[in-house]
Amino acid sequence: MYGESEPRNKLPVFAVVIAMIFGAGSIWLWTDGLQVAINGLPEKITNTASVFDTTNIDIESALTNTSKFIRSAVPTIKLPSPTVTILIGGDVMLDRKMRQMGTKKGYDYLFSSLTPLFKTADIAIVNLEGPITSYPSKTLLSNGTLTKSLTFTFSPKSVGAISTAGITAVSLANNHTNNFGTIGLKETKNWLQTVGVDWFGSPTNTASTSLTITSKGMRIAFVGYAGTVSGIDEVMAETRRLSTLGYFVIVMPHWGEEYATTPTVKMRSYAKSFIAAGAKAVIGSHPHVLMSDEMIAGVPVYYSIGNLLFDQYFSEAVMNGEIVSLTLSNGPAGPSLDKVITYGTRLDKTKGVVLK
Repeated sequence: MYGESEPRNKLPVFAVVIAMIFGAGSIWLWTDGLQVAINGLPEKITNTASVFDTTNIDIESALTNTSKFIRSAVPTIKLPSPTVTILIGGDVMLDRKMRQMGTKKGYDYLFSSLTPLFKTADIAIVNLEGPITSYPSKTLLSNGTLTKSLTFTFSPKSVGAISTAGITAVSLANNHTNNFGTIGLKETKNWLQTVGVDWFGSPTNTASTSLTITSKGMRIAFVGYAGTVSGIDEVMAETRRLSTLGYFVIVMPHWGEEYATTPTVKMRSYAKSFIAAGAKAVIGSHPHVLMSDEMIAGVPVYYSIGNLLFDQYFSEAVMNGEIVSLTLSNGPAGPSLDKVITYGTRLDKTKGVVLK
């Protein structure tokens, strides 16, 4: 029973002191105690009374200092922000001599030098320069004769190699995708779907112009433009719409003059218009050769990255191409471009294509 001379708040203070002693003991175990474990007890412990004398303890100060110790003892770990890597390659044509080599050595063989690189990317895109159909080839006859036809069709046996190579999606916005009309285009999409490869772009700029992908929380859109036909207004409108929705928009135009190494005035004008509409990168194809690249308002523009996998060997210009690598990170305003690099490629008569 408590007397009047004994305040009722003494027990809580005592309890706090006991808790502090146990807390200090825990800290000692992790610091001095560890030292004792390593070096043994000291020869003589002096002034033991000061260790256990709680008469003059400032409880508030002790609790504050202990709290500071605990906070400082916990390391702050800052995890790196996630990034998305996108690889974009040029024209891929799998008829004619490519079909001949693919039939003989397997279509996987044609992509074998690119596959390890594509596999490192979160997204890998190429321009598929022709339809995938069950129709017989018009460029490679059954007797092995090559013709001069420019009507392409790729064997359904090639579609598995596209997926195995690590290619995520293909652009169909070019002048050869409709070589077998709407039936061939529909069959192409069906074959791609069987192996899980997406597509975007239209040879007429009228439908399926874009593809949206979310990777690591980042929203990315690809817009195709077939520059050999009308429809630029529709493509600009789609670019603007996706940009307004917060997508990192990459426009892939198939434009320009074949084998010309300098972009035309029209190409430069359209590039600026794509950027004004919200494009964050413009990566072009169709000329079969490399063209210049530049930054416009902080946006990378590659007017032509040349051939990626093709059977053209008549000049150095057509044999050399590029793969563009874009690294994105997520910020308060959405995905932003961190880094742009390129990988050189070269057509090879015996291997299809190799990295330089």
